[in-house]
Amino acid sequence: MCLNDGHESIFSGITRRFQHRELRHRAVRSILLLASLCGSVTAHSDTAVDADPLAAYLADALASNAALKAQDFAVEAAAQGLGAARARRAPQLALNARYTVADGGRAFEIPSGDLVNPAYQTLNQLTAGTPNATQFPVFSNTWVNFLRRTEQDTRLTLSAPIYAPQITEQIRIRAAEFEGSIATREAFARTLVRDVKTAYFQLAQVQAGIRILEASQLTLAENRRVAESLVAAGKATRDRVLRAEAEFLAVEQRLHAARNSERAARRYLNLLRNRDESEPVAVADGALSTTTVEKRDSGTRPELRTLDFQIDAADHATKLAGSSFLPTLSFVADSGVQGTSYAIDRDSDVSTASLVLNWTLFDFGARRAAESQARAQSQQLQATRDDVRRQLDLARLSADDNAITAERALRTAEARIAAAEEGFRIAEKKRDAGQLSQIEFLDAERAQTEARLSLVIARSELQTARAEQEYARAGFPLPATLVSSATP
Repeated sequence: MCLNDGHESIFSGITRRFQHRELRHRAVRSILLLASLCGSVTAHSDTAVDADPLAAYLADALASNAALKAQDFAVEAAAQGLGAARARRAPQLALNARYTVADGGRAFEIPSGDLVNPAYQTLNQLTAGTPNATQFPVFSNTWVNFLRRTEQDTRLTLSAPIYAPQITEQIRIRAAEFEGSIATREAFARTLVRDVKTAYFQLAQVQAGIRILEASQLTLAENRRVAESLVAAGKATRDRVLRAEAEFLAVEQRLHAARNSERAARRYLNLLRNRDESEPVAVADGALSTTTVEKRDSGTRPELRTLDFQIDAADHATKLAGSSFLPTLSFVADSGVQGTSYAIDRDSDVSTASLVLNWTLFDFGARRAAESQARAQSQQLQATRDDVRRQLDLARLSADDNAITAERALRTAEARIAAAEEGFRIAEKKRDAGQLSQIEFLDAERAQTEARLSLVIARSELQTARAEQEYARAGFPLPATLVSSATP
């Protein structure tokens, strides 16, 4: 129940006694609030943070984020794959050496004994008893193994493709995959930029909320002291102190939750920067300022370019499958030594030169099926790209709508904070004059605190919406090393 004019005389003495204390606590509260504002900027004095630490945090994330480094390795792997495909067009020189020791195996019989033994036996019979009698022995047939006991074959082989359309298509496939990996890395980098900005603005919102709650806590602490003094003087009942204590504890609980949120936001921001989770993070004064940003488009979204290169690779895969119907022609030359042992002489030297033609004439439709499969995959990717393009267009329009809504919410919050602060100023004067009940004063204080928090939230949501706009348009200027598409 509000206090009327009759009650003013009861509290006039107490009011005069506490006016100087109220002024002192207001000054202390202002000093603490200013210190907290300054401390949020200089919390990590050993780190030279610029006036806009967000730019430094973005640079840290783009240079050190572990997941982005994984994308760098994916680009490197695609580049090496392209280099390997190109190398297949060049001649290749190989050293092939073989030394064999054999025992057993298949053998064939030379009937040398069967051929000469009858003649020798006849001569032995005809010359028997004569002075010149012959004694030709009996010869056995000769067995020769197919495998020589020792054998070596050492040669240099030079091979070069003359006509191989499959190699050209494979190079184009690898080039498309390389370009696609760059676009994928750019898409990830832009997502990382959006996440860093969102985390930074969330941290700025939480820290600003903490400062507001700390100021509210000081106000409620003073209100609790006033209530205790009134009860001690017999001018108020115990319920006044209990209500003041309840309001103070409620703000204290919100402050505890806000500090937990601050730690979580800091840890997440450090995770994106690939830093230790306990490393302090500074937020610039005015981080939630609502300066207008330019709606700048950088061109086709990297997600669409990734699909474009995948479609290009699928088209070349279709041509690769079709080129299997054509023949291939290559040149192969060998030069080396052969024999049962290593020797450098005319008898051991061997050289060959060949033109090798390879042409598959019939395979029961395997090549035709592979070509149809590659064509279907290309059509699937084209349909996927159309769907993704529509989704990205809708996301861009939604980001624009959300930014407009956030701007309107900010204007409403600014109007609300002006009314709430003026209402609290009047409530303070009425309370000091003993013309306002405790409930009305607490309501005014709560309205001011909520209005201040709403303003901070509105500013943070607007900055987050603008970061989403920038992401939807791929407008953030990334380093050239992340968007370079020069084929190696």
